[in-house]
Amino acid sequence: MSRLILCLMLLLASAAHAADAVAELLAAVSAGRTGQVRDLLAEGADANATNPAGRPALVLAGFNGNVRTARLLVAAGADVNAVDSAGNSALIAASAFGHADLVSLLVSAGADVNLKNAAGQSALARAMLSGHLGVAEALKAAGAVEEAAEEGEEEEQK
Repeated sequence: MSRLILCLMLLLASAAHAADAVAELLAAVSAGRTGQVRDLLAEGADANATNPAGRPALVLAGFNGNVRTARLLVAAGADVNAVDSAGNSALIAASAFGHADLVSLLVSAGADVNLKNAAGQSALARAMLSGHLGVAEALKAAGAVEEAAEEGEEEEQK
């Protein structure tokens, strides 16, 4: 019986440590603490961790525009097309805020340039709505399709 209790205690301690590591990683990503993010990932923190609201670490980096943090997450296996509860990917977030270097990194890492959020907006639409024309041009060069052009193509296929 004591072995069973010991095993349960170890499992609970391990789960608590994992939860602490996720919280630490998400806080470090949000604050742009690159060194801490690197260390936590090296210790085995999940690059695809999400906060209680369902926002993945890479999407947090996308909103904050921290290229170095995002690069670490991508290198550690973060899904570049992961989305939050509103359907926003890191690319959509970075585009909306005009983080051109981060947009370039995410596109190079294979982010879907035509992914749409729950509101039906793509990274290109968000960049254009926010007036980030340089980001919009970079997205177009990477294959992003404007919504009006995309709708026309759908009509032609019918």
